[in-house]
Amino acid sequence: MADIFANAVAYEGMMGRWSARLAPLFADFAQVQDGYKLLDVGCGTGSLVQVVADRTRRSEIVGIDPAQPFIDYARRRFADPRITFDCGNGMDLPYPNDSFDQSLSLLVFMFIPQPEKAASEMRRVTRPGGTVAACTWDSGGGGLEMSAVFWEEAVRLDPAADARVERPRHCNREGQLAELWQATGLESVEETTLEIRTDFSSFDDYWLPNTHGVGPQGVYVHELSPEHRDSLRERLRRRLLADRADGPFSLRARSWAVRGTVPS
Repeated sequence: MADIFANAVAYEGMMGRWSARLAPLFADFAQVQDGYKLLDVGCGTGSLVQVVADRTRRSEIVGIDPAQPFIDYARRRFADPRITFDCGNGMDLPYPNDSFDQSLSLLVFMFIPQPEKAASEMRRVTRPGGTVAACTWDSGGGGLEMSAVFWEEAVRLDPAADARVERPRHCNREGQLAELWQATGLESVEETTLEIRTDFSSFDDYWLPNTHGVGPQGVYVHELSPEHRDSLRERLRRRLLADRADGPFSLRARSWAVRGTVPS
């Protein structure tokens, strides 16, 4: 089976470009401040790190992610001495108490097996009065339309694919992040939605990233026979373009974001 997180370059084409589009909205909501020491939990290839680095001059930024290929990619990507990266687990952060002014996490909590541990760790390493914030794609009501369309057509073609659909796990429905933040003991908890458009220049701009074995969709396509893969491609093309000639199209993407303050 293809490794979901082994190919950082392929991930950038599949999901990283949308993380980069969402990151500025999340940074606004998280109220990123210049001069703060900031931790990015589940930093991936560095979408949020890039936004924070562009907006600040005096901030120290630390990214941590369990996927070594992503960390290697991020270290090559950034030469700014203010930025460092560690390979590690968000449920067991390797930092002392009160190490950061802000701890943020972009599009990761829905993948963390024990999100309560990660939230508790983010609170632990953030100083009193500091900010802890996270956001996840909304998995309800087609919030991430590019994925919803893919799996609807995959299941219509092959009902057995229903077992592979990206089911909501946790932290990706209304109220779930806020409930977690409150249970973690954070104060002034606020939850909101952040929305972007996923703009594709052509059908292949949508389809080809699914063929590189990255993410649940990519792994599913990677395992299909050539005939089945071609059938799925054609169904998706008809679904997304209908009778129009190939060209640009746009799909919606909605996320939930939460922000809270460590008690003083």
